[in-house]
Order: sequence, then structure tokens, then C-alpha cells
Amino acid sequence: MDLNRLVGLIMIQHRITAAGGGLQAVMQAIVDEQSVMPQANGIVVELRDGDQLYYAAASGSSAELVGLRLPLNASLSGLSILSGEPLECSDCETDERVNLPACRRVGLRSMIVIPIPHQGQTVGVLKYHAPTPNAFSQEDKLIAHLLVGPLAVGFSSIAEADAERAKAELQKIIKLKEQFVSTVSHELRTPLTSIAGALTLLNSGNVALPDTATPLVEIASRNASRLKRLVDDLLDLDRIDGGRMNFKIESTDIGAVLLDVIEQTSTFASQAGVRLTLDVPRTPVFAITDGDRLFQVVANLISNAAKFSPSGSTVGVVLAPKPDGVRIRVTDQGPGIPAEFRSRLFDRFSQSVHTQGLTKLPGTGLGLAISKAIVEQLGGKLSLDENYVAGAAFDIDLPLEAPAQQQDAA
Repeated sequence: MDLNRLVGLIMIQHRITAAGGGLQAVMQAIVDEQSVMPQANGIVVELRDGDQLYYAAASGSSAELVGLRLPLNASLSGLSILSGEPLECSDCETDERVNLPACRRVGLRSMIVIPIPHQGQTVGVLKYHAPTPNAFSQEDKLIAHLLVGPLAVGFSSIAEADAERAKAELQKIIKLKEQFVSTVSHELRTPLTSIAGALTLLNSGNVALPDTATPLVEIASRNASRLKRLVDDLLDLDRIDGGRMNFKIESTDIGAVLLDVIEQTSTFASQAGVRLTLDVPRTPVFAITDGDRLFQVVANLISNAAKFSPSGSTVGVVLAPKPDGVRIRVTDQGPGIPAEFRSRLFDRFSQSVHTQGLTKLPGTGLGLAISKAIVEQLGGKLSLDENYVAGAAFDIDLPLEAPAQQQDAA
């Protein structure tokens, strides 16, 4: 390699470094330094945009063509992008692959085209063209390959910057959403409680209502209760996200908690037409956990099971001690969880289209997400048994002792 070429390569690197390594700076530095390929009368960086390519940077006889767009499949550059292979044209006048009118317009007889790779794809090409046939040697091709490296790095820098901007924007949106949910939920909770209380009083029979008003009050009461559950769920999520959910960690008789859940949910289950069963060991099973939060999780699982189970079926709750903890299993005889939905089962607001219309009462799509978060805060795991075929089976696995941070918080 002669001295002029070496100096040219050094100058390119200097310009790239001075400009901070951005893609546009890299492209301009490469096309502006013609000393590395003195026989060339033009240097072009062409980038892909869908089924077209465009001149992103150019010098020499092609300088005035910056911004020009061409069909991807109508030029040697396009063929290089599509194939991912470097291509050479020794003489445009005899090569059917080239766009001859375009070549003549810039005084082009020969060229080399080197693809620019990025994340497994070809995003563009670096092209050197000359006014004479057979103008490029093997050394020229090697130098062109070397200069594609900084272009590929420039694309990576753009991708990283875009990813960082997207991440920052996402965090901003999440924060705004959390603030909105928290504010709205707190503002709605008090009036909703008052409305629900008033409707309950009207429904109690202690207030005389016209016959035509009774069903309307019942509908309003159900919808107010549903909206209150949604607000309560949103507040729980807000507390979980903000690390503000309180836990009372103490030695807890798990069987007693489950019996309490069964008693408290029996009326709801009866209205849904299902029977609740409880199977616990004769000897009490204790764990260091939060009984109230565990109640909340199991009650939600029973509620879901009852809503999706056919009338006359059974929802079962089983407690089994394990060497390192306890397992609570809640099973139903409903349609089960479709395989294609299982990966999203614990996502917020996630409801399977396959079960829409099967449930007896609509839900918020938040219960499982909240339950999973609570169980994890207790050092446990909430999971679906994907091998259970008689309906759905959810397992709550809890350690004998809560995580240290929860014990400290208690």
C-alpha cells in the first residue's frame, strides 16, 4: 500500500473520531477522502429503504445525486444488497447488470460495490466508480472492505442510540401511566364506596322502591361493585409497583387461612353453581407468611375458577406440606387455559379470547397479575400446571419462611 493511501485511511479515521462516530459523519468522511482510491471519479454510500435504494452520501461526479432514489432491483448496488455479496463491474458498456444510462450520466465505466452488514442484514453498499474500464485491483477491493467496517459500526451506534431513546421514552410513559392510575384510582375510590353503599341500602328492602326500579338498582349495584373491584385492583398494582404494599409477616396456620377463604367465598360459589371442597392435613401446617395477602390470592383463584366452571362442578383447594415449604393447589373443571394463551396468562389486563362468553361474571384481567406479584413478594411462586387436563390447576408454592426483606418490613 503506497503512502498516499495510508495517509488517506488515517485521515478518514481522524475525521470519524473528531465527528464522534455518527453514521452521517462516517459516510461523509469516507466519500470525501478520494486519496485512498485515486483512480475513482466518484464515491457513493447507497442505503436501502424498502424496495428502493438512495444516495445517502456521495462525492466526485456523483456528488450532485445525493438523495437520488432508484429501484432496488435495477442496479448493481441493488443486486449486492439483495445478495449480500460484493460485486464488481469491469466495463459498464458490456455488463447487463448495470443501469447503463445512469452510468453514462456520471461518466462511469467500472465500479466495485461492497455490502454494508448490520444485524444479519445488508443495509446498503459502499461504491467506488471510475471513468475507465478495469480500474480496480484486488488491493482496491481490500481497502473498500476495510472502509465498510466504520459504516457498520455507525449503524450500530444509531441502533444503540435509538434503543436508549426508546427505553427512556418508555420509562417516561410508564411513570406517567402509574401517576395517572394512582391519581384516578384514589379519586374514584371514595365516591364509589359511597355509591356502592347507597345502592346496597336500596337493595336491602329497607327502602320502598317501585317494582320497575328494583332491577335497575340491582344492575347499578353490580356495576358499581365491579368498578370498585377494578379501582381496588389498580390501587394494589400501584402499591406493588411503588413497593408500598404492606405485609404482616408472622407464623400462620395455612389450613385456617384456607378454611376462612372457603367460608367467605362459599356464597359466591353457590351463586355460580359450583361446590367448594377443601383438603388439608389433620396436623396444622404453619409457615412464616402474610395470612391476609395469602387469603387475597386464594380467594382470587377460587373466584376465577368458579366463574369459568360449569354449573354442578367442583372447585377444589388442597394443602400439601413439602420438605422446604407448602403447596396450595386450586383446581376447577372448566375449559382450562388454551396453550397459545399461557405465555400471557399472568400479564396485566390479559384475558383469553377463547374464554370470552364462558365466564359467568366479567373480570378486570388484573387478578392473576396481582396474585403472582403478591406470592413472589412472599418468596413463593404462582404457576399453572400445564399437564393438568381436567380443567385448570394453579399451584401456590410458599417457603416455610418469608424473604428476609419482608420479615424486616414486618
